[in-house]
Amino acid sequence: MNEGHDAHFELTPNDRRLLDALFEAGFDVEALETGSDEERRRLEMLGQLFGLLNDYPVDEADDTLLHATIARIDRYDRDHAAPLRFEPVLEESNRGFRGMRIPLAEFLAVAAVIIIALAVGWPMVSKLRASSIDQTCQNNMRVLANAFGAYAQDYNDVLPMAVAGVGPASWDQVRNIVNLRPLVEYGYCTHGHLNCPGNHDHYGASYSYQWQRPATILRWGGGPTLVILGDRNPLIDATIAGNFVPPDSVSINHAGRGQNVLMSDGSIRWLTEPKIGRDNIWLPDGTMYLETGQQPSGPEDAFLVH
Repeated sequence: MNEGHDAHFELTPNDRRLLDALFEAGFDVEALETGSDEERRRLEMLGQLFGLLNDYPVDEADDTLLHATIARIDRYDRDHAAPLRFEPVLEESNRGFRGMRIPLAEFLAVAAVIIIALAVGWPMVSKLRASSIDQTCQNNMRVLANAFGAYAQDYNDVLPMAVAGVGPASWDQVRNIVNLRPLVEYGYCTHGHLNCPGNHDHYGASYSYQWQRPATILRWGGGPTLVILGDRNPLIDATIAGNFVPPDSVSINHAGRGQNVLMSDGSIRWLTEPKIGRDNIWLPDGTMYLETGQQPSGPEDAFLVH
């Protein structure tokens, strides 16, 4: 860098090419075909950087802070009956009046009032943000309902299927989210509609799709109403990481409050537990824990996989 000139930082030509490709793919890293592990790594780094722009959950204020602040205000009111006052401050050179200052005690009282206002108001802001995320997720699923309906109309009422229905396979052998790619590739929806705004860690993969068994054709509309798609299955992420979570855990997409699911009749439901009747949507029917090699027991067994 030369003196007297501003510093300019530019992406390398290869990074610019990868960024353009990532943008065209709707920031779905998995949808891109790359030529090397290094390019894949740089794409994931770029995706993580853009993920910082999304909303992130904020914990509610600690009640201990609120009670301690109120107690301090009560103690101050008992000890000081005088109203808030401002004291003049004179310069040492006696050149005259310089300004006003607030005594420390009064300043602390004002600060306490501000802290209380934040403690009371911030949970309300958090709830509004959570409600907005839930609504946006539902709007995405409404778009996907229209996309499934249009796709089924063009393809004899069947649901999109790319690879999982070909040959014997289980949820741990094939990434089920690729079965939704026909919806994007043929213009029925965009990559953004496959991403819940409450989960910014998985571009294009924050929803889980009904697992499709070999030789079983799932249809849109008609017949029994089935769960077709929902928020991300938390059991799969935990199992892959070698961790355990209870089978009745809710999706990570909505901060532990529940999950949206899209039914085969186009309706959208909000579930506070991962069950439709007795059927756990995270597990094959008749199982209590997620294990490798599992498949749904039949076409009416909801098993959402990403």
